Amino acid sequence: MENTNISPERQKAIRAIKILLFSASVIPVLVGGAIADSINKFNLLYFILAGFGLFIGQAGGDYLYYYFTHRHTDERDSHSKIFAGWRPLFADNLPEEKGTLYAGITCLIIDLAIAVYFTYELGYGIILLALFGGLIAIFFTPLMLKGYKEPVIFVTFGPMCVFGMYYVMAVHFDWMPVVISLPIAFFVTVVAYLKGAHFEVKKEETGDVILNLNNKHIIILYVLGFFSLILPAILGFTPMASLAGLITIPVAISVVKTAKSTNQVQNYLWAVVRSLIAFDLLGIIIALSFIIKF
Repeated sequence: MENTNISPERQKAIRAIKILLFSASVIPVLVGGAIADSINKFNLLYFILAGFGLFIGQAGGDYLYYYFTHRHTDERDSHSKIFAGWRPLFADNLPEEKGTLYAGITCLIIDLAIAVYFTYELGYGIILLALFGGLIAIFFTPLMLKGYKEPVIFVTFGPMCVFGMYYVMAVHFDWMPVVISLPIAFFVTVVAYLKGAHFEVKKEETGDVILNLNNKHIIILYVLGFFSLILPAILGFTPMASLAGLITIPVAISVVKTAKSTNQVQNYLWAVVRSLIAFDLLGIIIALSFIIKF
């Protein structure tokens, strides 16, 4: 359960982050579906089933990650310092000893059943996507512990999820979902970096203060994200309406300003929330740009 020793403000922010994090799979689903709709390949059943599979896959990864790491977190990272007591959604309703392990395995079994269905309906081409997704869920924890969190999140919730959703409806390869997934991938990687950044926490009279946080990574990721949004639209590869995603610039600037060398912990947590809002807003705008086809 959440740590009752932390302030209500921090608990509120952590709860908001926990819920909003599931948009990491929801947003790529919306974008992939919108791209398929733009070429008249949208299939509601496939959209719901594949979307549910990606959502369950993310939940399964969370359960397994928590089971294998909650007693072995790195003292330098943010999970130990400011996300104390973090548990996946509904974890409190599971058996204490191995409940999250069984929940993670159950999620993977459900995803396997969905993959079998799509293989039967669409052919063996879907197996590669299903296998790749399954391997990421299984090896998510060791990859995280070896320092590959940001690259894994970039690939998984960017190109893999967007293209995977598109493929189950269009059933052919196209560079469009890969290209349009890049700004989404950069934005979600900002969230991943903030969630796992290494820094120090010092207790002061005004509360816990964060020290030595390097925000250069955040700036670079946002710059690359906006660049990968603008260039394809200018070159005519993606709808011009997708440039409306630039309205997230003020939110991105707010996140960067908050991630300074010294800051209150609760402010940092709300910066994480804002990074999630920027990601969600960008993804929704991109999806709508394909639906309105402008």
